[in-house]
Amino acid sequence: MFNTILENFHIEKILTTLKNSIVYMVIVGVAAAIIAAVVGRSFTYRTYTADVSFYVYSNPDNVDDMGVNQTTAEISQANRLITSYVQVLRSSTFLSALADEVNMDGYTVEKLHRSISTRTVNDTAMFIVYVSDPNPANALTIANAISDLAPVIIPSVVKAGGFRVFDAAELPTAPSASLSLTMIVALAFAVGVFLTIVFFVIKALLDTTIRRVYEVEDIFNIPIIGKVPSISGDKNDDNPYSNITLKEDSKFILNEAYNDIRANMLWSREEKKCSVFVVASADASEGRTINAYNIAKALSAAGKKVLLIDADMRNSKLREIIPNKDKNGLADYLAGKIGKPVIVNKGDLLDIIYSSENMKNKSELLAADKWYELIDEMKEKYDEIVIDMPPLRVYADALSLARTDAYYLIVIREGMTKFVRTKLIVKKLESLNADIFGIIYNGISTKSKDYAFRNYKEEQQKA
Repeated sequence: MFNTILENFHIEKILTTLKNSIVYMVIVGVAAAIIAAVVGRSFTYRTYTADVSFYVYSNPDNVDDMGVNQTTAEISQANRLITSYVQVLRSSTFLSALADEVNMDGYTVEKLHRSISTRTVNDTAMFIVYVSDPNPANALTIANAISDLAPVIIPSVVKAGGFRVFDAAELPTAPSASLSLTMIVALAFAVGVFLTIVFFVIKALLDTTIRRVYEVEDIFNIPIIGKVPSISGDKNDDNPYSNITLKEDSKFILNEAYNDIRANMLWSREEKKCSVFVVASADASEGRTINAYNIAKALSAAGKKVLLIDADMRNSKLREIIPNKDKNGLADYLAGKIGKPVIVNKGDLLDIIYSSENMKNKSELLAADKWYELIDEMKEKYDEIVIDMPPLRVYADALSLARTDAYYLIVIREGMTKFVRTKLIVKKLESLNADIFGIIYNGISTKSKDYAFRNYKEEQQKA
């Protein structure tokens, strides 16, 4: 989990998460504030503090002589006496006498002990007694009672030194500490907002779904060779793939996407008589088959003689995209049921070998010599070969070409692909020294900051 958070951490992702969760922050913050307003009254308080200071003498004969200045040694000795005086001051004996002196209801020895604190003034012979109470008058009464009792009781217990009141207590006019209902409500709102932020940020960092291009660039050291926009299908069209299938009247943004992919494929590779491209993905429904067809179509439009092989023997989708009545296909040929592969022409320079309708789940045929011989044979006849394979995270079929000179194109889909799953298939391919040519970023939102044509209208694009 920690590694996932580190890999997924990005400032822009955090900011986007915060922006998207503002409404929830406000709702939770307001709800927490309302609850605090209802139950918070019992937690409000105000405390007033009265204080009285005492000056300690090491020689008791000097207590009543205001003109005596103590030496450093005498001040040091007086400091040691303060420790004993404070212990007596906080003892049950003294506090019992104090309770009798103030004679106020509810002021027991335990309550007085909680109300009284002391502090020694550094490098002096002084100590201060603080009395805290919700009622300022009561704080003053207790402080005055200490002023009266301490000089009498403490010397009778500690048979050394002496002390006198240096500063008498005064009525406190402002609270020394308080917690108002307003503060409680504000704190509850802040805590509610904070917890909401923590929840959504952690949730976002644990969510490995790819939603932006920078996530792919941060995690993978593989170039993105193209970004295919998300285009809605035509509800009135019987073929749901019609709007995203590359053809002469395709939308400008779709044509440009595959023009870009084609350019990268043609100019970023070694010179070969025929290049083989394996289109792979981690999972189903990431757009592998439609991209395989459109790439083949784009290459044929550039004057290349192209063969598209549907090698998905598990759950082929190519017939749904580009229908074909002949049910024979790749598996029939590899199994020896037919003498030669059924090659269907779908354009001047585009041929297709479909997957078999008669033979499903015959993936073992992709490990046979006849499969490799077929590819070698087709290399002599075509400029480019594009192969659509099953999802690699689930099935190992696509690994059958890893040790050949084939290029792998990995399709990921915005809002669907989990980068942890794609990492798994990349590791598989790298372990076999497969040539991973690039990543196709599929389904990018046309409103995304990462999309080059987001500011263009369709009319401008056609013009």
